[in-house]
Amino acid sequence: MDPDQIDPASEGRVLSPDDGDYLRFERTLAHPPAEVWQALTHPDRTAAWAYRTEFEPREGGAVTMSSGGDGEVLAWDEPHALEYAWEGYGGRWHVRIAIADSHHGTLLTFDHVAPDPNNPDFAAGWHWHLDRLEQHLAGEEPAQVDSDAHFEELQRLYTHAEG
Repeated sequence: MDPDQIDPASEGRVLSPDDGDYLRFERTLAHPPAEVWQALTHPDRTAAWAYRTEFEPREGGAVTMSSGGDGEVLAWDEPHALEYAWEGYGGRWHVRIAIADSHHGTLLTFDHVAPDPNNPDFAAGWHWHLDRLEQHLAGEEPAQVDSDAHFEELQRLYTHAEG
């Protein structure tokens, strides 16, 4: 993946159903659902593309993040659905992830529910992390950095889209 090329199909968009706004990303990944699930839930794998995250694999289980956040698993349906929330930078974070078979591998639906799904920095951050997830799944090792030129470009993209 060329980090200088931003595929419009991979961009997040805010949806506004009756129960509140959320930021949605949809990605088609060329890997089977079980492989995607492992990349999303195994601590060593999550550390490669985001933050080391440990899950107690059940609804109501604990979530512990290397970034200092602690929370709870809200849904655990291996390898189809994962939902969790944690206290972290900016308040209570909440994400929902759905994994479905696709003709090309896996359809990943990633929803950022809170905090503020309209914040362009959160959109840029999740977009960047999902790009890094794709690199990890492709066998690449994303650089262990908090930011890079690709992230800065995503920040410009989402900030401009908002304005």
